[in-house]
Amino acid sequence: MKKNQFILLALFLLVQCKTKLDLGDETSLPVLSTLFNNRMLLLLKGTYSTDSPLEWSELNNGTGALYVDSQVEGNDPAMSLTNLPTVGGLPIFIDIGEVRISSKYTKGINDLTQIRDSLDSTKFWDFIGNERQVYCTVSYSFDENTCVQNNGIAKAVDFFNGVGAQYPSNDPSAKTESAGYGLSTFGRQYYYSGIYFRSLVTGFANDAGVPITTTRFDNKPVIGLNIVPRNNYNPGTSSISKSSIVPKMFPVLYSQKPTQADMEIREGFDPYILEVRVNLKENLMLHSYLSARAQVITYVGISDIFNDHKGEGDAGGNFLSRARVIYPETASSLSITGGTGSLLHHYAVFRAAETDLTTVLPLAATPAKAGAKIKYLNPGLYTLACMGDITRVDGFPETVISQTTFAIPEYPFRQTYSVDLSCP
Repeated sequence: MKKNQFILLALFLLVQCKTKLDLGDETSLPVLSTLFNNRMLLLLKGTYSTDSPLEWSELNNGTGALYVDSQVEGNDPAMSLTNLPTVGGLPIFIDIGEVRISSKYTKGINDLTQIRDSLDSTKFWDFIGNERQVYCTVSYSFDENTCVQNNGIAKAVDFFNGVGAQYPSNDPSAKTESAGYGLSTFGRQYYYSGIYFRSLVTGFANDAGVPITTTRFDNKPVIGLNIVPRNNYNPGTSSISKSSIVPKMFPVLYSQKPTQADMEIREGFDPYILEVRVNLKENLMLHSYLSARAQVITYVGISDIFNDHKGEGDAGGNFLSRARVIYPETASSLSITGGTGSLLHHYAVFRAAETDLTTVLPLAATPAKAGAKIKYLNPGLYTLACMGDITRVDGFPETVISQTTFAIPEYPFRQTYSVDLSCP
């Protein structure tokens, strides 16, 4: 009798408990996975900066205008520049299928070309976020759509404003796994993150000057162009070469170097944040190419940061990503003085061992304004750089103006440290 009473009591408590499903939507139905997988918060950001990114109106040196690829030196076909939206007025529709990470460093070397089939992929990746997410800056239909149903407009705001869009996820393994290098002693070091974009539509595109209205997003017709196919390969990549190259949008890959150690997930119970970001907001540029019908297609893509687009259909290689693990209970903040407020300059934080500061996303960054602050830095030795978007004004700070080093000690926790660096 007592045994039956205990079972009934357990079932009653299980039914009555409330859990958070989809990171914010409450349900009275017990979802066991959410009860056990609640240590990690996965955040996605679509910005160069981790903290206080530029407002839409501040982009392009305060004009709020789209960047335009060169039609002379760049050899882009003559574009249709009428009725251009501002960057902040550009509709953006994002459909993400999955977010993954991996601790298999050796297997991922050379941009995943060693992953040959689905079995290799399953062994390589930890499938931490396999629930599709749809973000949109504006609704794309009068009837119900996936974005509106799942609060995707508000999530798009957080994706672009530095807060970060919360992505439903499961906790990856924290079991100690040494990969050499003497880095991981009480947790697991992850070396790769991947964001799988099913679709990324920018809402300005035309064919021979006529708006393209046949693009489909979430199975709804929208004005614009899905730029995922445009960014899968670098400009000039031959058809033969494509057969041996992993498309760059499947996934948008971040490869951490073993010396960086910013993706270690410790054993224990302390909560942590996995932040994964891409340089989308600051790097939107107008491009053009000739279609198979010899008509000029004009669309908004990613700016020519490293790989020059010269009228090819392919315009990839400039969409970057970076991931880091943050422990809010022990992380500290950085207060930076010396910024003049130039909208062409950023403060960027890198690990001290990093030597390449101009072709990657920094570990953390913020515009070089007075009172600049960066939160959530784990203990370690860092480089703080003043980065300028001055050689090619395209939204990406590619020039180191000045730099200094600073340290975040192990103790005390949650402190604010001050560094002075003139910028510019």
